[in-house]
Amino acid sequence: MGATQQGSASADDLEAHRRFLNRYYRLTRPIYDVSRKYYLLGRDRLLDDLAREDWTTLVEIGPGTGRNLRKLSVSKPDAVLGGVEPCDEMLEHARARLPRAHLMHGFAETADYAELLGQPIERVMFSYSLSMIGAKGDALDAAYAALAPGGEVVVVDFADLQGLPGLAGRGLRRWLGWFHVTPLDPAPLVERSAVITYGPGRYYLIGRIRKPGG
Repeated sequence: MGATQQGSASADDLEAHRRFLNRYYRLTRPIYDVSRKYYLLGRDRLLDDLAREDWTTLVEIGPGTGRNLRKLSVSKPDAVLGGVEPCDEMLEHARARLPRAHLMHGFAETADYAELLGQPIERVMFSYSLSMIGAKGDALDAAYAALAPGGEVVVVDFADLQGLPGLAGRGLRRWLGWFHVTPLDPAPLVERSAVITYGPGRYYLIGRIRKPGG
């Protein structure tokens, strides 16, 4: 796509991230969906948009508990859905929740998309997962390369928070940092010609990178 990379993740980096995720989500998984609905804003806006669009295959990067894929399976019962999840704890839970979905353990930067669904992928979705990935450029490029012509990489994540009052913005950044999350720098999306829209207060953004053709 002619974009610069944002650093590459080594095998040691990926394994360290996997261990962190397993430790964290082992404790929080039972309350994850209930707690996240209050601050992972914009997810349902994106899911509603996707529900109205014409596609039949979608892979989510970091599906977690499977919450988003389950909602899409209701709105698009004939769709073929998959996910790439680096956290063993979450993958076990999502497989039990979504037995028909194609879920695999892996990392966005190195996932074997070609074997995941067994057919062309029309959407790859990052829902509040790109901000937790170190090599964001690698992750976006791998997703883009896996798309069928005319497909899209879609991202919803924390934006720069510039529209929030100073104290609120600083407090949120500090709190997110405790969980290895940094509000998303839009540069990797801009460099890849994404169309970006922002939520109120620039709390979140939705970015879409479309592949020509189709």
